[in-house]
Amino acid sequence: MSDNLDKSIRRVVLSYAGIQVVAFSALGMAAGFFARYETPFLASCLAFHLFLFGVLRLFKGDFALADSGRPLETVNLANLITIFRVSSLPTLLFLVVASKDYRINVPLLIVVFIVFVSDFVDGWVSRTTAQVTRIGKILDSASDYAVLVVMTIVFYYFHFIKVWFFALVLGRLGAQAIFMAILFLVHGKIRPRTTFMGKAAIASIMVLYSAEILELIVPAGLMAVLGYLQWTAAAVVALSVIDKGIAFAQDLREPAL
Repeated sequence: MSDNLDKSIRRVVLSYAGIQVVAFSALGMAAGFFARYETPFLASCLAFHLFLFGVLRLFKGDFALADSGRPLETVNLANLITIFRVSSLPTLLFLVVASKDYRINVPLLIVVFIVFVSDFVDGWVSRTTAQVTRIGKILDSASDYAVLVVMTIVFYYFHFIKVWFFALVLGRLGAQAIFMAILFLVHGKIRPRTTFMGKAAIASIMVLYSAEILELIVPAGLMAVLGYLQWTAAAVVALSVIDKGIAFAQDLREPAL
């Protein structure tokens, strides 16, 4: 069973790496930016998927159903969706960067939409098929934060968001990483806890970033509301910091495994 899971993880990561390379290459050649970004993208994509494979192998023991603890023989559907979202990060990053100089706003918006929607689809699939797994909880949380880190850095670089919002979001994500690291040291495992405010913060940032990209396609259509969206997202993120601190304190008091 362990061998089957190893092979499944390897096939998934290799397949997704190939899909990302083919998709980026096809779009890059069609839009004329492939030659400019070919080397850094391929290097980043290879390094990222090697890292992803290493992480999945490290947490192989968590490919098990959350309720019963029964281990999986292969990567299930919900985790396939989540891993695909993680796999898309290099492509998303380079498309956002390329969109500054090339007319690829519509394809970029489609990619962002797929990445964001997959965040809800994988959870729905895992619940409706009774296939909620420990690794799924870990990957779902990690992928959300990874996507937001990449998008926040890129959006700040291109002046889509203010410096204070950039600092707030990265501060919130940094606090989450520190909390999880401390819990790992104390309990020896990562036990992700999903809170309403945490999900609300992620959703509000995703809505803001989607609106920012949509503004590139429909100039002046959303400019009037972007400021309000940014302040609303900031308020939700600030409240989520308090909420996450409370959850962290509760987790810290729980007995070690």
